[in-house]
Amino acid sequence: MTVSAVRLLLALIFLGVAAGCGGDRYIVVGTAKAPSTSGFVIIEDASERSAVVTVHLEQLHPAKNLDPAFRAYVVWFVPPQGTPVRAGSLKYKPDERLGELQARSPFGKFIVKVTAEANDTPESPGDFLVASQEITLED
Repeated sequence: MTVSAVRLLLALIFLGVAAGCGGDRYIVVGTAKAPSTSGFVIIEDASERSAVVTVHLEQLHPAKNLDPAFRAYVVWFVPPQGTPVRAGSLKYKPDERLGELQARSPFGKFIVKVTAEANDTPESPGDFLVASQEITLED
């Protein structure tokens, strides 16, 4: 099976798992810098201006394996214009290679970005993009 076929199969499995969670669901596939990573974003309690966002990523290697300087995965809400907002760091489970975070987005349209960072409280997103997904909220 090719890597693309495996990733598609994993995405379909995650979609089935996420179907029981309620809310809008978006499949997320890792970037070229983190090709084994996949998962989903769930949007709940949404209005035109905010929503509860759950990020769930699997097959996530320890950040230090990507680069010895990295220690954390950080989730950002990036609006079309303006400054990105740090949602928080993924709660990482190394034995399961799983990362999760739930936070409220203050935007109605934004990109969820997950970056690998040197610490869990950076001022702005770094360049090492692990995954991203564009979100547009509707009533």
